[in-house]
Amino acid sequence: MITIIYGRLLNLKRNWLPYAFMIVLPLMLMFVLGAVVGGQESGITLPVADVDGSVHSAALVEELKGLGTYNINYTDVESLKETVMENGAEAGLIIPKGFGEGIMQGNTPRFDLFITRETQVGYSLHGVLTAAVQRLAYNTAIVDGTVEALERHKSLGSGEKGKLEERVHNLVAEEWEERLPIKVAGSTVKSSGGGTSFDMYTQTSIGFTIAFSMFTMIFAVGEILEEKRTGVWDRIHVSPVSRFRVLTGGLICAFVMGMINMMVMVLISDAVLRVNWLGHIGGVIVILSAFCFCMVAFGLLLSFGIKTSQQLQVIAPVVLVSSAMLGGCYWPLEIVGSRAMLIASKVMPAGWAMLALKDMIVYNQGLEAVYLPAAVLLLMGVIFLGTALQLGERA
Repeated sequence: MITIIYGRLLNLKRNWLPYAFMIVLPLMLMFVLGAVVGGQESGITLPVADVDGSVHSAALVEELKGLGTYNINYTDVESLKETVMENGAEAGLIIPKGFGEGIMQGNTPRFDLFITRETQVGYSLHGVLTAAVQRLAYNTAIVDGTVEALERHKSLGSGEKGKLEERVHNLVAEEWEERLPIKVAGSTVKSSGGGTSFDMYTQTSIGFTIAFSMFTMIFAVGEILEEKRTGVWDRIHVSPVSRFRVLTGGLICAFVMGMINMMVMVLISDAVLRVNWLGHIGGVIVILSAFCFCMVAFGLLLSFGIKTSQQLQVIAPVVLVSSAMLGGCYWPLEIVGSRAMLIASKVMPAGWAMLALKDMIVYNQGLEAVYLPAAVLLLMGVIFLGTALQLGERA
């Protein structure tokens, strides 16, 4: 077995460039995609066309800005419709002419929401706008009623009346702020281990570590196909070394290469990108080891199931990229609405590895987040290995 491992390491020394590429490329993608996506403005983009241009329409927009949920972009009606139709925003707000006049006259004010499909953003925005407009109408009615009552007792000049209206408006706004029937406060929770809250650096670090390490392990095990082509495999089997030791040596070598690949990316992304890998290092090593065993067994299954290394080079990328996509390596499964895709992620080794790692690193869970995913990965690995050995016996 030691001889087999030594021989594989010598081959790695001669053919090290592809394996180094599988470390450098994901690190580059982590930095580039994490910076591009993570640097985007957070919140919901909301284009606003203020046709009315009144004090009341401006107050409504300020109310939306104060929520901190919407990124307000002022535009005209045509540009707003174009933006929404091209999926630049899920909804757009049009404040029509006469909005402020309707509030002043005590009529029901009107606003227009432009949407192309029904989404949760549209529903929530409609509720927020309805509440904001009602509050604006109540404020105006209270201010007008108060000023009118004061005018009966004291004659006010135009300048004094304007100051009084502003003063009453501010007092009413303060009362609304203090006496809301319910108030929701939010905060970002950070782990005590020095980790950071979720961002795209976290997603890309975890996802690309899983996705690209699969190539390293599959092609490391796939050396068997090259040995079959050159006749080395046949010479090994007529030697005194047992078949069990030959396979075990090759699998151990692929396992070690896969773990080294993943740990290098873990250490670099923890040190440079501040992704909290080391704060959960025990659980990380457990889940990465289980995932590595599963993928090495899957690599053996592929190697015994196809004929040549050229076939492996064609089939493996298709299988691995597809499984990485379904497993949530390239985008968070939290944003996926397809039930079929979420079910498919449960049969992908990458999906279980992503689940465990994100539960620990993003949601700051302990080792209990590892037990089920690690057990499933080990079970998958045993099934892959058993099937591969059956195919190997027939070969």
